[in-house]
Amino acid sequence: MGAYKILSPWYIVGFTDGEGCFAILINKHKTKKLKVDANLCFEIELRADDSPVLELIQKRLNCGRIVELNYKRYGWKPHVKYVVRKQSDILFKVIPFFKQFPLIGKKGKDFKLFCKASEIFRKKQHLTEEGINQLRKIREFMNERRPMFG
Repeated sequence: MGAYKILSPWYIVGFTDGEGCFAILINKHKTKKLKVDANLCFEIELRADDSPVLELIQKRLNCGRIVELNYKRYGWKPHVKYVVRKQSDILFKVIPFFKQFPLIGKKGKDFKLFCKASEIFRKKQHLTEEGINQLRKIREFMNERRPMFG
């Protein structure tokens, strides 16, 4: 189908500005030395009837997976989520894409912090307590935690 070649990178940028999320995940982990596991994550969640859009984005970025979400208990329609958690894909596909095609909305600030966090991963500092603390500090200013002005 070559339709994904028609999908403009700027469409993906605009879509991400509206619906995307760059996140630093820090979860408890029983068997890790520091008892936590840290990862970077990029995702876009939509109603399931828009899944073809996510499939085109997935093809364009050449990474990630699409998962179905069931929100029946909330009375919501089904959703789908495009998720990239593989760290090599984040470092070598997602970040270079958005550096080449910069975000122009408020997600651009999150992306800059996401890139700062990626350097901690690149240097393997996320395996140290100091690195985890740096990630937590960066995360404080991302997404909905971001101060409204400034």
